Amino acid sequence: MNMGTIRQQLKELLQEDQWNALDLSRELSIREKEVYDHLEHLRRSAGGRKMRVSPYYCLSCNYIFTKRKRLGRPGRCPSCKGSHIGMATFSL
Repeated sequence: MNMGTIRQQLKELLQEDQWNALDLSRELSIREKEVYDHLEHLRRSAGGRKMRVSPYYCLSCNYIFTKRKRLGRPGRCPSCKGSHIGMATFSL
């Protein structure tokens, strides 16, 4: 992989495959919260490319967070109030 800036590396990874924030944080050696900040910037400045986001989902009741605008991980499910949330994936 190219050794550019974190954002350049992130963009390159997202163009190759779908990733969740936890895997991206491990791959880039940054905190998960930082990944969300970089993803938000990439979403705004994708240069004509649209970021594809598969939604978060509840592992307890299968609720799907379809209307969520923020990229960060939700704390709990609005339906069952459970905190076991499946990760969203991101790609360009």
